[in-house]
Amino acid sequence: MRLIGKFILIICILGLLLGASAYIIMYTGDNTNNNNGGNDTEPPQIDDITGNFTVTAGQTATITALFSDNVNVTEATVYYKIAGSTSWDSISILSSSASISIPSETTSNYYYYITVDDAAGNGPVGAPSTDGSTFYTITVKPSNDNGDEDFLHTVFIEESTSVTCRYCPNVAAILENIESTPNYRFYYVSLIIENNKAAEFLSSIYNRYADPTVYIDGGYRVILGGLNPEANYTIAVQAAENRVVPKIKVTVTAEYKNTTNTIAANVLVENGEQSSYSGRLRLYLTEIISSQFNDYNGAKYRNAFVDFIINQDISVSANSGKTFSANWSVGNLDYENLKLIAVVFSTTGNNAFSDPPTNEYPFTAHYADATNATYVVQGARNLPPEVGILSPQKGKIYLRGNLILQFIYKSKLLKNTWLIGKASIDTYAKDDSGISKVEIYVNDKLVAAFTSPPYNWTIPFTLIKKPWIPTTYTIMVKAYDDSGKTATAGIDVKAWWAFTA
Repeated sequence: MRLIGKFILIICILGLLLGASAYIIMYTGDNTNNNNGGNDTEPPQIDDITGNFTVTAGQTATITALFSDNVNVTEATVYYKIAGSTSWDSISILSSSASISIPSETTSNYYYYITVDDAAGNGPVGAPSTDGSTFYTITVKPSNDNGDEDFLHTVFIEESTSVTCRYCPNVAAILENIESTPNYRFYYVSLIIENNKAAEFLSSIYNRYADPTVYIDGGYRVILGGLNPEANYTIAVQAAENRVVPKIKVTVTAEYKNTTNTIAANVLVENGEQSSYSGRLRLYLTEIISSQFNDYNGAKYRNAFVDFIINQDISVSANSGKTFSANWSVGNLDYENLKLIAVVFSTTGNNAFSDPPTNEYPFTAHYADATNATYVVQGARNLPPEVGILSPQKGKIYLRGNLILQFIYKSKLLKNTWLIGKASIDTYAKDDSGISKVEIYVNDKLVAAFTSPPYNWTIPFTLIKKPWIPTTYTIMVKAYDDSGKTATAGIDVKAWWAFTA
């Protein structure tokens, strides 16, 4: 086909495809200010800061802060001193994090405040002051005081996500990355809105606005959008780790009953306070590797929400513990692929927003006071394989296997996947022990099978009599591991050429 013919075809395709498209709700978080030129007349802002927190003598106190400016923040400083001192020491926090070593013999608290400024000198802006007249307190516990170690706070994260969300995989990758490091204490669950129970929960509890949205500790922090840097998440997690919480500890255990195909779950809630504690206990059932949902990039979700095993108000007397139990029918789920996350939420309500840039979509946040998790099967687990379709991707157009019209994808207008001419199905499969076979199906018909990678198949097409009438095909890939466990992934495509396989 000559160049002018291809150009006319592309124009026709664009008109037809956009005419059949629909809008979807998605938030990228890309609010880049393009006004980087001209005079800088706006002062910088301090968007978030650790605030008051507690540390044990002999350890390091880490202070984190988020700040912004319409051009650039060029100076950011932490001023700190030990209680009783008349002078302040200082260190830079321009990297958004600063550490203060607390000597092991310390018995006094530390105080601190921060200031930020830009190159034009529109500051300094301070929190909670610019001169130390007011300050935050780092409460220092004696190094021999281990009374609170059993109540060390672990953060809980809920990610609102969707299989049609283009930028959600970015957030999932960040959460998996920081979860794999020993620097942060948190558990997270993927609340996939295609799961009706997850969608109802997100709507009723968090007044969900768009995907992706990350709710940290029940709304103590909310991060909206898929293009935020990893530092935004680590800073928010650290802030949640260091916040003051009641002395509440939760411990979850689980046992799989083979004879009844059920899980026996027990959640012990311990109250170390001198008064009774009331809260809300939720026990999240999750799949380590989702058996049902793949994200927008074709990868399997991790920690995918299935349902609540327990979701009830609780009350625990002072200096005592109470156990809450439930049995759950596993059904068709793979019990080796299940993880339970127990969370106790405070009854105290706090104002929060699911659209924090504009403070819209309000909800009442009940912060998470304690979190714990367990696998249904301890030790070695035989997980199901992971499988996904890397190409074609949802909502994109391929001409003879090549991605075209890339400028329209950010518009979010296109919901269908289109194949014009010859194309390839590119898949991935992996397993904790090994992949034995990968099969590809078209409209439930087996068209290809592989016993070793790459697991890719070139689609044979032939021109049909009415090429202007697209035909819908369902493509499914199925992976088998070396123990016989399987996993599938699929995509619907609209093709302007007919399958001959």
